[in-house]
Amino acid sequence: MTLYVCGHRNPDADSILAAVATAELCRRTGHEAVACRAGAVPAEAAWALKRFGFSQPALLEDARLSLREISLSSARSCRQADTIFDALQSMNDPLRPYLGVTGGDGTLQGMVTRNDLSDIGMQDTALGIRLLQTARLEDIARTLSGTVAVHPDKPMHIDGRVSIVALSDHSVSRYEVKNRIVIVADSPEAQLRLIEQGAGLLILVWTDQVSAAVRQAAMEAGCPVVISGHGSMNTSRYLYFSVQIRHVMTPDPVTFHQDIYVQDAIREMRRHRFRAYPVVDEENRLQGFLETDAALNFQERRMIRVDHNEDGQAVRNGSLARVEAVIDHHRVGGFLSREPVFYRCEILGSTCTIVARLYLEAGIPLSGPMAGLLLSGMISDTLGFRSPTTTETDRQLAQYLAFTAGVDARELEQEILSRSGSSDLVQDLETDLKQFDIQGQDVRISQILTGALDRKDLGQLQTAMEQYVQATGTDLLVTAVTVLPLGGSCLLAAGDLASRLAEMTSSPSRVRLQEGLLSRKKQILPLVQAQLL
Repeated sequence: MTLYVCGHRNPDADSILAAVATAELCRRTGHEAVACRAGAVPAEAAWALKRFGFSQPALLEDARLSLREISLSSARSCRQADTIFDALQSMNDPLRPYLGVTGGDGTLQGMVTRNDLSDIGMQDTALGIRLLQTARLEDIARTLSGTVAVHPDKPMHIDGRVSIVALSDHSVSRYEVKNRIVIVADSPEAQLRLIEQGAGLLILVWTDQVSAAVRQAAMEAGCPVVISGHGSMNTSRYLYFSVQIRHVMTPDPVTFHQDIYVQDAIREMRRHRFRAYPVVDEENRLQGFLETDAALNFQERRMIRVDHNEDGQAVRNGSLARVEAVIDHHRVGGFLSREPVFYRCEILGSTCTIVARLYLEAGIPLSGPMAGLLLSGMISDTLGFRSPTTTETDRQLAQYLAFTAGVDARELEQEILSRSGSSDLVQDLETDLKQFDIQGQDVRISQILTGALDRKDLGQLQTAMEQYVQATGTDLLVTAVTVLPLGGSCLLAAGDLASRLAEMTSSPSRVRLQEGLLSRKKQILPLVQAQLL
């Protein structure tokens, strides 16, 4: 199964670029992998991806698998005008005794199963009689591998009952055959007598011709004649298979849309307990079938978490995925796994630094574009290697990556950081926001990079934070507004616990820039924890 490499919610550049690089490393080492993201691509990441020739990763909104993403049974189907015989021919796999019934445009109109068809033979004759009343002459002939020998202009009049008549005049005369389907052998005398007695349809067996007298009598009486390709026994059996599917199908089966999540489908399946369910797209076109056994034994999405480890920061329902690896440089926030995983967490300034080391350790050569992409992530996450999270390892590896990429690190830094500054603090409140559990309290810390700041901006941001807290029920929301040219940050707080941080936060009336306060992980989070513990 495919490995999905994904960063945290509200991703920053390090998260996006590390996911792209890790997915490529997985592919280079023989694993099927795709990079994805749990939020919008920030401007500096979008620029770096374009600059070095990489596509933006696809948006992953939920860690659960949808029916669109799993293997379904094939979309085998028939049409309403097909006969039961046609359906049985298509339903030749004993492990998949069902068909969808579709229109000419592929839209689902019903479903038919082998059990539906077996009811015709297993129930009382009233059902068979009722169904045969709907049978069409051409369908009867085709089902019997026969031909229509006489086709009067008058509509066929059959009541659904069937008689198999012996070959003597005495036998013919003792039958009530009016409006019935009558199976008879190659006796012209018997055939004429049956027509005179008002038979609705003659089916001839053990013959390949019809006498002129019988043809004339049948045309005058409006009694069609079919020559069957089978003997009397098989003719009587197959006759009931000439009914069109529209009369035996389930017109409104329990159906799933292909974008529903597998877990949701399983809950619905437990209410009905059918063997298979049609899966359709937005236009109700049949895409395949979800079988109960396959659904109950499906494999969860296989994921690699980069730049985070906590469930609270992962893509929605991340705990329901099968996490196979974590590559991170943050605290371990209560990460639990159901089985052993590859876990790489280092005290470095950027997840991209760790990914670059993984390439080197695996002996996988770094291409120039990949080196440039990883260097861009390192520059963004360390604020040009000014953040206190920056290590000597980050700086040394950055020099190697710049050489490999053939870029000027200073020029790349200017390009990256010039795109990091926000011009709308309120709009960017949730762009780089992480959630933490501190002593059972829901604490969220947002960081917004900007090139300038005034009191009006802070006032609007404070109002937006209060609205966010009220809408989400967050206990404490802290926003660090990092002013890049000044090399420091202002902290704002909202929520029931905001008063605990009053001495270290700013407000529209009191702007307090704390120089050197740049790192959420190494500086801001420990400050907040100290005030709450």
